[in-house]
Amino acid sequence: MTIDFRTLPIIILAAGDSQRMGIPKGLLDYHGKPFLSYQIESLFEIGFTDIIVVSGKDTTLYQENIPELKKTTIIVNPQPEKGPFSSIQSGLSGLGDKHQSGVFILPIDVPCPSKEVWDQLAGELSSSNANVSIPEFNGKRGHPVLLSDEFKKYLQTCSSDSRLDFEIRKQKELQKAKIISVNDKNITLNLNTLEEWEAFKVKK
Repeated sequence: MTIDFRTLPIIILAAGDSQRMGIPKGLLDYHGKPFLSYQIESLFEIGFTDIIVVSGKDTTLYQENIPELKKTTIIVNPQPEKGPFSSIQSGLSGLGDKHQSGVFILPIDVPCPSKEVWDQLAGELSSSNANVSIPEFNGKRGHPVLLSDEFKKYLQTCSSDSRLDFEIRKQKELQKAKIISVNDKNITLNLNTLEEWEAFKVKK
Protein backbone atom coordinates (compact mmCIF):
# COMPACT_ATOMS: atom_id res chain seq x y z
CA MET A 1 0.00 0.00 0.00
CA THR A 2 1.40 3.40 -0.97
CA ILE A 3 1.92 5.83 1.87
CA ASP A 4 0.54 9.34 1.48
CA PHE A 5 3.42 11.49 2.71
CA ARG A 6 0.98 14.07 4.07
CA THR A 7 -0.18 11.60 6.73
CA LEU A 8 3.35 11.26 8.11
CA PRO A 9 4.92 13.47 10.77
CA ILE A 10 8.06 15.48 10.13
CA ILE A 11 10.69 16.33 12.71
CA ILE A 12 12.62 19.58 12.19
CA LEU A 13 15.96 19.55 14.00
CA ALA A 14 16.53 23.07 15.36
CA ALA A 15 18.44 22.55 18.61
CA GLY A 16 21.95 23.33 17.39
CA ASP A 17 23.93 26.26 18.79
CA SER A 18 24.74 27.75 15.34
CA GLN A 19 28.28 28.75 16.34
CA ARG A 20 29.41 29.39 12.76
CA MET A 21 26.32 31.48 12.00
CA GLY A 22 26.49 33.55 15.17
CA ILE A 23 22.69 33.51 15.62
CA PRO A 24 20.12 30.68 15.73
CA LYS A 25 19.57 29.44 12.17
CA GLY A 26 15.81 29.51 12.56
CA LEU A 27 15.94 33.25 13.24
CA LEU A 28 17.96 34.17 10.15
CA ASP A 29 16.07 36.71 8.07
CA TYR A 30 14.64 35.09 4.96
CA HIS A 31 13.05 37.79 2.82
CA GLY A 32 11.44 39.49 5.79
CA LYS A 33 10.62 36.52 8.00
CA PRO A 34 12.55 34.10 10.23
CA PHE A 35 13.83 31.10 8.32
CA LEU A 36 12.03 28.65 10.63
CA SER A 37 8.76 30.45 9.82
CA TYR A 38 9.49 29.89 6.13
CA GLN A 39 10.23 26.21 6.73
CA ILE A 40 7.03 25.63 8.70
CA GLU A 41 4.86 27.56 6.23
CA SER A 42 6.37 25.66 3.30
CA LEU A 43 5.63 22.31 4.95
CA PHE A 44 2.02 23.26 5.66
CA GLU A 45 1.61 24.49 2.08
CA ILE A 46 2.65 21.14 0.59
CA GLY A 47 0.26 19.27 2.84
CA PHE A 48 1.91 18.31 6.13
CA THR A 49 -0.30 18.49 9.22
CA ASP A 50 1.94 17.05 11.93
CA ILE A 51 5.14 19.06 12.37
CA ILE A 52 7.45 18.51 15.34
CA VAL A 53 10.18 21.06 16.07
CA VAL A 54 13.04 19.94 18.30
CA SER A 55 14.66 22.95 19.92
CA GLY A 56 17.36 23.51 22.52
CA LYS A 57 18.68 26.50 24.43
CA ASP A 58 17.05 28.91 21.94
CA THR A 59 13.52 27.65 22.61
CA THR A 60 12.31 30.86 24.26
CA LEU A 61 13.75 33.01 21.46
CA TYR A 62 11.98 30.88 18.89
CA GLN A 63 8.67 31.01 20.74
CA GLU A 64 8.89 34.80 21.05
CA ASN A 65 9.69 35.39 17.38
CA ILE A 66 7.99 32.61 15.43
CA PRO A 67 4.19 32.56 15.84
CA GLU A 68 3.93 29.57 13.46
CA LEU A 69 5.33 27.40 16.25
CA LYS A 70 1.89 27.50 17.87
CA LYS A 71 0.68 25.26 15.04
CA THR A 72 3.41 22.70 15.71
CA THR A 73 4.56 20.44 18.52
CA ILE A 74 7.69 21.74 20.26
CA ILE A 75 9.98 19.23 21.92
CA VAL A 76 12.95 20.54 23.89
CA ASN A 77 16.15 18.51 23.74
CA PRO A 78 17.49 18.71 27.33
CA GLN A 79 21.05 17.96 26.17
CA PRO A 80 21.52 19.56 22.73
CA GLU A 81 25.28 19.67 23.28
CA LYS A 82 25.31 15.93 22.58
CA GLY A 83 24.57 16.69 18.94
CA PRO A 84 21.91 16.14 16.27
CA PHE A 85 21.36 12.48 17.07
CA SER A 86 20.17 13.35 20.56
CA SER A 87 17.66 15.74 18.97
CA ILE A 88 16.45 12.97 16.66
CA GLN A 89 15.92 10.73 19.66
CA SER A 90 14.08 13.51 21.52
CA GLY A 91 11.77 14.00 18.54
CA LEU A 92 11.15 10.28 18.09
CA SER A 93 10.38 9.85 21.78
CA GLY A 94 7.83 12.64 21.48
CA LEU A 95 5.98 10.73 18.77
CA GLY A 96 5.12 7.88 21.11
CA ASP A 97 3.52 4.90 19.41
CA LYS A 98 1.63 6.81 16.75
CA HIS A 99 2.60 7.13 13.09
CA GLN A 100 3.61 3.53 12.48
CA SER A 101 4.15 4.17 8.77
CA GLY A 102 7.27 6.26 9.29
CA VAL A 103 8.62 9.73 10.04
CA PHE A 104 10.58 12.35 8.07
CA ILE A 105 13.71 14.03 9.47
CA LEU A 106 14.69 17.52 8.23
CA PRO A 107 17.57 19.56 9.69
CA ILE A 108 16.79 23.28 10.04
CA ASP A 109 19.69 24.17 7.71
CA VAL A 110 18.29 22.20 4.76
CA PRO A 111 15.68 24.29 2.89
CA CYS A 112 12.31 22.60 2.42
CA PRO A 113 12.36 20.78 -0.94
CA SER A 114 9.48 20.44 -3.38
CA LYS A 115 6.38 18.32 -2.82
CA GLU A 116 7.65 15.79 -5.36
CA VAL A 117 10.64 14.92 -3.18
CA TRP A 118 8.48 14.00 -0.19
CA ASP A 119 6.11 12.06 -2.43
CA GLN A 120 8.95 10.08 -4.01
CA LEU A 121 10.50 9.19 -0.66
CA ALA A 122 7.18 7.94 0.74
CA GLY A 123 6.31 6.05 -2.44
CA GLU A 124 9.62 4.21 -2.60
CA LEU A 125 9.67 3.29 1.08
CA SER A 126 6.13 1.92 1.01
CA SER A 127 6.84 -0.19 -2.08
CA SER A 128 9.96 -1.86 -0.66
CA ASN A 129 11.22 -3.59 2.47
CA ALA A 130 13.67 -0.77 3.17
CA ASN A 131 14.04 0.91 6.56
CA VAL A 132 15.06 4.32 5.21
CA SER A 133 14.72 6.26 1.97
CA ILE A 134 17.29 8.93 1.12
CA PRO A 135 17.13 11.56 -1.66
CA GLU A 136 20.00 12.06 -4.10
CA PHE A 137 20.58 14.93 -6.53
CA ASN A 138 23.31 14.64 -9.19
CA GLY A 139 25.03 11.92 -7.21
CA LYS A 140 24.98 13.78 -3.87
CA ARG A 141 22.76 12.52 -1.07
CA GLY A 142 20.97 14.72 1.41
CA HIS A 143 17.80 15.43 3.42
CA PRO A 144 15.01 14.93 4.27
CA VAL A 145 15.23 11.22 5.03
CA LEU A 146 12.25 9.00 5.72
CA LEU A 147 12.55 6.41 8.48
CA SER A 148 10.38 3.32 8.73
CA ASP A 149 8.66 2.53 12.02
CA GLU A 150 11.07 -0.36 12.57
CA PHE A 151 14.12 1.85 12.03
CA LYS A 152 12.61 4.59 14.19
CA LYS A 153 12.29 2.17 17.10
CA TYR A 154 15.83 0.91 16.59
CA LEU A 155 17.29 4.44 16.65
CA GLN A 156 15.69 5.07 20.01
CA THR A 157 17.75 2.20 21.46
CA CYS A 158 21.08 3.62 20.22
CA SER A 159 23.44 5.65 22.39
CA SER A 160 22.78 9.40 22.24
CA ASP A 161 26.24 10.08 20.81
CA SER A 162 25.60 7.95 17.74
CA ARG A 163 25.15 9.44 14.27
CA LEU A 164 22.30 9.02 11.83
CA ASP A 165 24.61 8.76 8.81
CA PHE A 166 26.51 5.91 10.47
CA GLU A 167 23.28 4.08 11.25
CA ILE A 168 22.03 4.61 7.69
CA ARG A 169 25.33 3.22 6.38
CA LYS A 170 24.64 0.03 8.32
CA GLN A 171 21.21 -0.15 6.69
CA LYS A 172 22.82 0.22 3.26
CA GLU A 173 25.13 -2.69 4.02
CA LEU A 174 22.05 -4.73 4.94
CA GLN A 175 20.38 -3.61 1.70
CA LYS A 176 17.67 -1.92 3.76
CA ALA A 177 18.26 1.62 2.49
CA LYS A 178 16.65 3.06 -0.63
CA ILE A 179 18.44 5.83 -2.55
CA ILE A 180 15.98 7.99 -4.51
CA SER A 181 17.06 10.21 -7.42
CA VAL A 182 15.23 13.56 -7.19
CA ASN A 183 15.24 16.80 -9.14
CA ASP A 184 15.73 19.31 -6.34
CA LYS A 185 19.11 20.74 -5.34
CA ASN A 186 17.75 21.88 -1.98
CA ILE A 187 18.22 18.37 -0.60
CA THR A 188 22.00 18.76 -0.89
CA LEU A 189 22.26 22.14 0.85
CA ASN A 190 23.67 22.50 4.34
CA LEU A 191 23.57 26.15 5.37
CA ASN A 192 26.23 26.31 8.06
CA THR A 193 27.94 29.65 7.43
CA LEU A 194 26.79 33.19 6.66
CA GLU A 195 28.49 32.91 3.26
CA GLU A 196 26.44 29.83 2.41
CA TRP A 197 23.32 31.54 3.72
CA GLU A 198 23.82 34.68 1.64
CA ALA A 199 24.48 32.61 -1.48
CA PHE A 200 21.27 30.67 -0.89
CA LYS A 201 19.17 33.83 -0.44
CA VAL A 202 20.51 35.35 -3.66
CA LYS A 203 19.74 32.22 -5.68
CA LYS A 204 16.21 32.06 -4.31
